[in-house]
Amino acid sequence: MTEYKHSLVNDGRGGQIPFPPFITQREMDLIANEFIVMDDDVFVVTFPRSGTTWMEQVIHLLLNNGEQGIKVLGDAVPWVETLPNRPQGFKEFLKGMSGRRFFTSHLPYSLMPGIRDSNAKYVYVVRNPKDVAVSTYYHDQSKHNYNGTWEDHFKLFIQGKIMFGSFFDHVLPWWEANKKSNNILFVKYEDMKRDLEEVIRTVADFLGIKADMELINIVLEKSSFGTMAADKKTNLNWVPQREGVPGHFRKGTVGDWRNHFTKEQNKAFDPLYLEKMSGTGLQFDFGDGLILP
Repeated sequence: MTEYKHSLVNDGRGGQIPFPPFITQREMDLIANEFIVMDDDVFVVTFPRSGTTWMEQVIHLLLNNGEQGIKVLGDAVPWVETLPNRPQGFKEFLKGMSGRRFFTSHLPYSLMPGIRDSNAKYVYVVRNPKDVAVSTYYHDQSKHNYNGTWEDHFKLFIQGKIMFGSFFDHVLPWWEANKKSNNILFVKYEDMKRDLEEVIRTVADFLGIKADMELINIVLEKSSFGTMAADKKTNLNWVPQREGVPGHFRKGTVGDWRNHFTKEQNKAFDPLYLEKMSGTGLQFDFGDGLILP
């Protein structure tokens, strides 16, 4: 089976998780020891390919009264895991941030800075795992030099051997924590597709932002798939990637997994899904009215 380069970091629960090669245990130790979270900080957290950039855009616009600003989104919303590698230094970069700080992350709950001892706000976005499996396959081709087949990548996905580990081990601790914490907002990608306006209102309320209809309409327009895909500030295709494979914005649909999963892959995935999800109360919309479990 084809694998791709990665590093291994401690997951805070006695195991290890595969991370991109540029995020090592050194970076994670620095984050754990030196990142002081402020009570008004905002974080978007996801398992990769679950609507990260989309929610970043929504919150970025809400925090800035609908203004996109001059920075590309990746600079306007720093990625937590890469903070130790900032050219000016970790602490100096944080000192240079003005206004309400806003970050993005793919960290599991067990490694998330400030999650237990701050009043920071965490917006966790989740997407049905079959579409995530497909999207990570294309993403790993373009960003992580994955050269294997869809079949091989599918096996890595269900084994939890892709970047940031097991989908279920990432999502479920955040889901359980969200039930007990007023500082975590759990948002489903499929709900953003179904009624983005309602999600924008919910997020604004969660963050204590007064959003009138004018601001909501601006956020709706500037966070549409077409607008973001056409804007160099939001479409991360400027990040180095391989030619000949889909870019950062591929389809943004619900149910595309049906164009990739074989009957045998469904037979392998569905029992694992039901085993992991049974009794959790978390349901996913897989498209076309199919909601499990």
